[in-house]
Amino acid sequence: MFKEVEAFSGFSVKDVAIAKEFYSQTLGLAVSETMGQLILNLAGGGNVLVYGKENHIPATYTVLNFPVKDLKAVMQELRNKGIEFIIYREEGFETDDEGVFHGGGPEIAWFKDPSDNILSVLQEDPDHRF
Repeated sequence: MFKEVEAFSGFSVKDVAIAKEFYSQTLGLAVSETMGQLILNLAGGGNVLVYGKENHIPATYTVLNFPVKDLKAVMQELRNKGIEFIIYREEGFETDDEGVFHGGGPEIAWFKDPSDNILSVLQEDPDHRF
């Protein structure tokens, strides 16, 4: 039924204007707007709808993942832009002091957008595309 439908995902933010600045200026994504909502135009043709919600509650899971060729370099570039990485210290799920998880799968680090939604950067695996 939906095989040919160009589906998209979305998530809410506190303020669309602040989100637009963060996603376009800080992260360098191509963005567009429609009907007061933000569209993240991702490489490869995918789009994500970002909409304002007055009673926004941040996602407690990762809403957007960015596979990168050099995780450490990208993390440093993000730190230079004021991004702080989340340090997890839960039993069975810990990051190192830089915020990188090494517990199976690709190395991955999490950070938050201005609305406290969780995003990640992860070490790209050239043999596997997501």
